[in-house]
Amino acid sequence: MPLNKLKNLIVPQDNVFFELMEQQAETAQNAAETLYDLLKDYKEIDKKTKKIKDLEHHGDDLMRKLYTALNKSFIVPIDHGDISTLAGTLDDVSDLVDGVSTLLVVYEISTPSPAMIELAELLVEQTKELKKAVSAIGHTKTYGKIVEHCNKIKQLEMKSDDIYVKAVASLFKKTDPIDIIKQKEILYYLEAATDKADNASQYISDIVMKHS
Repeated sequence: MPLNKLKNLIVPQDNVFFELMEQQAETAQNAAETLYDLLKDYKEIDKKTKKIKDLEHHGDDLMRKLYTALNKSFIVPIDHGDISTLAGTLDDVSDLVDGVSTLLVVYEISTPSPAMIELAELLVEQTKELKKAVSAIGHTKTYGKIVEHCNKIKQLEMKSDDIYVKAVASLFKKTDPIDIIKQKEILYYLEAATDKADNASQYISDIVMKHS
């Protein structure tokens, strides 16, 4: 085996993992932005849900590439487990966004509730901060910026919790039990996506603590 190939096998380019995770974060952001656009302007539903599905598939492809790189590498810039956990959580955000768009169609939702739109908007803000945080973990000199991004994500997650609780409480004032179930599940998926974004930020904070 040529020396340069052996070197790449044993000591892979660090950028591979960071670039893939940054692409995952960008995919999650694009999916969240498309969902927010869908809920805010409830038109061209098929076109927008297809875009979200395509982004979810792209996220899956990135996940496979990352696992392939991990399996081929003996030495990685940060722990295997940390890379796998963070990458999986970033992928979960895209999966949950896709889940929301699918439920909107399956449940034949005619008009999204204000709470759905608010939660989607908060998720957009979270994923913007998450992308910045993921971009910053590739270089120790940018670690100082990560705390600010992660704190913003946490604050947004706390806002989403409050919106979710109030929205679910108001649902039980309705009289149609089927509608309550549909609305509650969609709200749950949206809130779960904001939780996953917060989880990802916590994993990033842990990585920084280990390597700073």
